[in-house]
Amino acid sequence: MRKIFVMLMAVALFSSAAFAGGIMTNTNQSASYVRMPARGASLGIDAIYFNPAGLTQMKDGFYLSLNNQVISQKREINSTLISPFGFNDNDYNGTVSAPLFPGIYAAYKMNRFAFSFGFNPVGGGGGAEYENGLPSFEAPFSGLPFVVSQMGVPTTEYDMDVFFKGSSIFFGFQGGVSYAVSDVIGVFAGARYVIANNSYDGYLRNIQINPQHPLINPSGNLMPASDFFTAVNQPTFAALTSDGEVEATQKGNAITPVLGLNIRPSERFNIGIKYEFITKLELENETTKDLLVPQFPDGEKVRSDMPAMLSVGASYELSDRFNVAGGIHYYFDKSADYGKHLPNDEIIDKNFVEYALALEYKITDQFLVSGGYLRTQTGVKENYHTDLSHSLSTNTFGIGGAYSITPMIDVNFGFMLSMYEEHKSDINYYLPTTPPIQMPAVETYNRSNMVFAIGLDLKIPTR
Repeated sequence: MRKIFVMLMAVALFSSAAFAGGIMTNTNQSASYVRMPARGASLGIDAIYFNPAGLTQMKDGFYLSLNNQVISQKREINSTLISPFGFNDNDYNGTVSAPLFPGIYAAYKMNRFAFSFGFNPVGGGGGAEYENGLPSFEAPFSGLPFVVSQMGVPTTEYDMDVFFKGSSIFFGFQGGVSYAVSDVIGVFAGARYVIANNSYDGYLRNIQINPQHPLINPSGNLMPASDFFTAVNQPTFAALTSDGEVEATQKGNAITPVLGLNIRPSERFNIGIKYEFITKLELENETTKDLLVPQFPDGEKVRSDMPAMLSVGASYELSDRFNVAGGIHYYFDKSADYGKHLPNDEIIDKNFVEYALALEYKITDQFLVSGGYLRTQTGVKENYHTDLSHSLSTNTFGIGGAYSITPMIDVNFGFMLSMYEEHKSDINYYLPTTPPIQMPAVETYNRSNMVFAIGLDLKIPTR
């Protein structure tokens, strides 16, 4: 049972990675994106991430952008085991928080060349906390009353203390060179160095049952489950129901090549294209505490790729004050190794895709407002979904604005709300008996996500 718990903790860490973006990738990488989630054709400083070839359209000079986002996500799960099994509580809620989600960009544009650097949490970026565990943590123990009753000892209750807290962060350091082939066409070549660091701790404690046994538990009250199984000579169950604790980290690094193309047919119309190659990321365990059956052997390595991604964006200025932008992000999930136990063709049907549309309007020469819509469409199969690794389609709305304090200093601010589409799954849990006993359940998954962002852009022209 504890073995199952630790395996699920590992899944929890990876599946809490993304905010806006694909299964493993974050694309909410600037305050400008939060207020206007269609940046694929950006010609601003955040083009370093969204459209690096577009830097060739900027004026000569030095540019710097400092951004931060405060992100809060709620996860709601309802799970109902089918009789004769049942949970003490069918509702499980978790929180994912990221009070610090930075984005730092710097660029130097000179004649036809632009040299750029970017720093972002390209994956992960939050900490997940489940104060009361999750259905998959609790299910094997919820079946203990059934198991003991089958032994001829009537048992109706169980109790336990479960806690899990994990954090996941994939930092990306990107550098590259943009070159203006002509006044219309710009290209980019660069790479991103990704450093991944996952950490988590958790415990299973105080597992209890109430066997109605005249000698072992004459009061019929809750008692330590391990004590009961020891008394009835069931050493396997006694070991599985003893206290357990885990403390471990997983670290790794990899390089992502990035290419870009910008096409500006006219002063008002711009097209940006970016392709990120697959990030073949391998993580190594650094474990200080593990269970009797080790699940994170110190030094063991596991894969956790970030998929290749194609971004295509376009923007068009309808007037000197009104701009409309759109784009698509396509994630090649079917080619990435996410470290799952099943091959991709059994859990992924289609690649993940995002569609974005946004509007921007200058109220004055100094102040503008913007808003946009982002649709994400997951392509995972039904057997991908669990309480920890489900992937849900979303509808996201962003709104905000920007203010030019001086010709060289701009402030961006925005708010984003993501609403996830509820998904219902039939799940089978199993009791660790011989043979295993199936415990069918019906689970409903849902989430909501809020982002507040602010950014400061500086530009120092050289001519």
